[in-house]
Amino acid sequence: MARGLATPEQIERARAEGRARNEPICTRLLAAGLDEAHLASALSERLGVPGVDLSRSALPLGLLDLVPRGVAEADLILPLSEEGDRIHLAMSNPTDERVLAELRFVTGREVSPYVACRGALVHAVAQAYAAHARGDVLWRGRHAEGDAPHVAVTLPGGDEALGPAAPEEVGIVIEVEPQARVGDAPWATEEVEAELVGCEDILEGEGVEGEPEAAAEPRAAPLVLVVDDEPEIRQLVQRTLLAKGYAVELAEDGAEALEKAERILPDLVLLDAMLPRVHGFEACRRIKASERTRNVPVIMMTAIYRGWRFAQDARDSYGAVDYVEKPFRLEDLLRRVEEALRAGAAAGNAAEREHAESAPDPRIAAGKQHLAAGRIGEAVAALADAVRANPRSAEAQYALGRALRASGDAYGAMTAIERAVELGPRNLPALRALAALYEETGFRRKAAEVLERALPAAPDEAARSAIRKDLIRLIA
Repeated sequence: MARGLATPEQIERARAEGRARNEPICTRLLAAGLDEAHLASALSERLGVPGVDLSRSALPLGLLDLVPRGVAEADLILPLSEEGDRIHLAMSNPTDERVLAELRFVTGREVSPYVACRGALVHAVAQAYAAHARGDVLWRGRHAEGDAPHVAVTLPGGDEALGPAAPEEVGIVIEVEPQARVGDAPWATEEVEAELVGCEDILEGEGVEGEPEAAAEPRAAPLVLVVDDEPEIRQLVQRTLLAKGYAVELAEDGAEALEKAERILPDLVLLDAMLPRVHGFEACRRIKASERTRNVPVIMMTAIYRGWRFAQDARDSYGAVDYVEKPFRLEDLLRRVEEALRAGAAAGNAAEREHAESAPDPRIAAGKQHLAAGRIGEAVAALADAVRANPRSAEAQYALGRALRASGDAYGAMTAIERAVELGPRNLPALRALAALYEETGFRRKAAEVLERALPAAPDEAARSAIRKDLIRLIA
């Protein structure tokens, strides 16, 4: 860090003031004039996730609709951008899986955490939500330059920026000083380093030494599209499913249900039979007729059509996998949801096998040829087409991820390759590529987790040795 930035006397004073005010030491160091970027870089080094300097960031306030103000204040989180179709989130405690999991469930999207200095985050959350309530469209940190939205990300060790974002996206700007490491600071003794971690409420007093044990990569929550024109039914079913760990998307009529089913490709549709705009039966028929959604199971919900004859007609004529009579018992609904999801997974696996046994998708072949010839834009277009046609193709997802990475879209590439790994858990090239992307974007612990998963997929001792070498380098 900058020479002479803090003296031992300043550190001791910050510690004493923090105890008196019940504030973390990093908040008092910020108040004493310590540069926020340096603190964020130190926290990034310690925690293995990127840091964010909020004072040099400018955030579009429309993002705040993703997180209600009460949740942001209680969990101390702030949305930064939606680059790569994922939510980039500032947190005081980026290891809090409860917060990350809840946001994934509610939004159905991947979340990338960034560590922020607690005092700076408290200030930014209060100011940004107040500005949003006034109708402002942009919140700017006190040192932010220009009027364009951007996020000032700090990485440890002098990593370079990932490249500019597209003009319509929030730019991720890497601001790193190679010397800005915990061990290089004149005030950064081991004691102060521990307090930097403790001041973010991360494992305070519970074994901060060393890296935490890597957890298994969580699978994405099954996404259920709930369609009903009664808001009370939608809310009841939504709360029930969220409590059981499902992700939920809502629609209030048949037309919205069809649009969302095509766009988000849910794992299951709970569909009311009596809907405005497009009748529930017709919506079910179209979902099952579409090439994209034909393997998505549909459970019909009805207060009018009853009995086993209706159930059989719904299956034979419209393709519904099951039906539930209203009013329903929540335990019965959950049981039927679980059974339908198992049936949908079996159908998806069968479709994947059928696809694998058929002729190769010419769009994938064309995309790979474009990529090999350096025609990146054409490669992305062809492979995105292949993914839209068959989202469960691990080959298409991985190839799209490679093309997106070549185009400079690291976060879009990350999302595609994460999906490829989910579809093919032993795909070694995809695992290695995902680990490299995580490391490049500052998520060192995630990179280590993926490399641990890659070890059993290695075909021989030479490949395992190479993976172990990378793993040791990451956790050393």
